[in-house]
Amino acid sequence: MTVSKIKDEYLNPSDQDDVNKDDSFSFLQTREGDELDIRQDVLLEPVHSESYDLSYTCLLIPRFPSHQLKGDLAEYAPQWLQQICVSYGWRLEFTTVLPDYFQWVLHVAPSIPPGHFMQAIRTETSKLILSNFGHIRQENLSNDFWAPGYLVVLGARPHPKEMVEQYIRLTRRQQGLHTF
Repeated sequence: MTVSKIKDEYLNPSDQDDVNKDDSFSFLQTREGDELDIRQDVLLEPVHSESYDLSYTCLLIPRFPSHQLKGDLAEYAPQWLQQICVSYGWRLEFTTVLPDYFQWVLHVAPSIPPGHFMQAIRTETSKLILSNFGHIRQENLSNDFWAPGYLVVLGARPHPKEMVEQYIRLTRRQQGLHTF
């Protein structure tokens, strides 16, 4: 705020002539007569970006039920995910790799939509899996190792077992892989 605006808004009309644009002062008299100290030190607390990050619990399942997450694939998947997260500036909290699904908790800035980080993760992990596991590449003609869709829930708790089972059933049904 400029000195002239301060003069107009806060000083009594009789005092306005006493204040020149080049004057410096530390107290102002408000219209009500109270003094306002504008020299007060303001203590700003440091802002830590992680306090504003959102946590998401995420889950992907392989496109083919026969492509189970076992052995080297189960060992490499969390390492690759960690590398992807560091590359994009996200924080990986934990991972769970079971034969039927891959689950993790991710901390990201609120400006990053879940669709963005899930697409990046599924694309990058698919490239790594398909390039390192030739037998999977031969059976999966798409460039996406993962089944269509994903399960993402706001928060840092693992998905309940029933939710995971229902998600897998619904996804397999949508793929036409359910049994009658």
